[in-house]
Amino acid sequence: MCRNDDHIFGFNIDTFVQIERPRVGPGDDAVEAMTLVSRAALRVLASVGCGLLVGCSSLFGAGDRRPTLDELRNASITGIADEPITLKGGVYDASRLRVTLWADLVAFGDLDGVAPDEAASLLSTDAGGSGSVVYVAVFRTHGDRVITAGTALVGDRTRVRALGVVDRTVTLDVVEAGPADAMCCPSQLARKSYAFRDGTLTLVSSVVTGTLSLAALAGREWTLMSLDERPLSQGAQPPTIIFDGARVSGFGGCNRYTGQVAENTPGTITVGPLAATKMACPSPAMEVEDRYIAALGSVSRYTFVAGRLLLSGANGGPSQRLLFRR
Repeated sequence: MCRNDDHIFGFNIDTFVQIERPRVGPGDDAVEAMTLVSRAALRVLASVGCGLLVGCSSLFGAGDRRPTLDELRNASITGIADEPITLKGGVYDASRLRVTLWADLVAFGDLDGVAPDEAASLLSTDAGGSGSVVYVAVFRTHGDRVITAGTALVGDRTRVRALGVVDRTVTLDVVEAGPADAMCCPSQLARKSYAFRDGTLTLVSSVVTGTLSLAALAGREWTLMSLDERPLSQGAQPPTIIFDGARVSGFGGCNRYTGQVAENTPGTITVGPLAATKMACPSPAMEVEDRYIAALGSVSRYTFVAGRLLLSGANGGPSQRLLFRR
């Protein structure tokens, strides 16, 4: 929107200052001199305006509403690849780069001091290596399009527990690799804050808050979203789980259950034995419960995926993946 040439905020400087005018009197030399000074001043404003005004595009010609989730899935992205890319259904897939929008983790709020609100979400990039690099992105409307107002690196294989927008700042609660961690298995808890500085989305603080443990799962009820990457059967009430110290409890789909949980190292656990009530329920409730309880007993690891809790394990059998939302 702001350009470092003879344009300011998308308009040609000549529309502000007329420099081609016929001379009609002896005072025209002074008028022309003043005109040239005005033109020079406007050119300076055009060159620095984007740096001085955070999000100048939202002030001049931007939309009058915050982005929708569907629009984010098809947004134009800058700051990740060498040139702008466009998502299609939340994904950009080229021969050497795949970019994925974390559509399950989006926060809305004011980040530039100007209405309307922006949207903050996360993007992961996969260039064919062993892991993915995570970015935080801020989106705003621009006419009838949604574009990125800024992107910033979060980290390599960083797990994100929560995202929010408070006081014009994007906050992330993450699990990242600590000094003694392998990149595959991060265990350091941290809170990262991002804000606009001179028009650029910038990391303004990163504070270590502890080490990953079951305490990070406690204090809330988690609701099952999918089992082995398949959604639950329609009509079935989703199972839940609550972590409380060395115990777990919840609803299995038909019955209440309780049992033990032990943490061996950060991120690795053992669940069970489990005990449940004996009420009989029609299918699909019993089918969901049988699969869930069996899978829960095989869990050996936990981590976070875009704010969701992921329990996984095999226990000698097929790999199990249980994904929960808060």
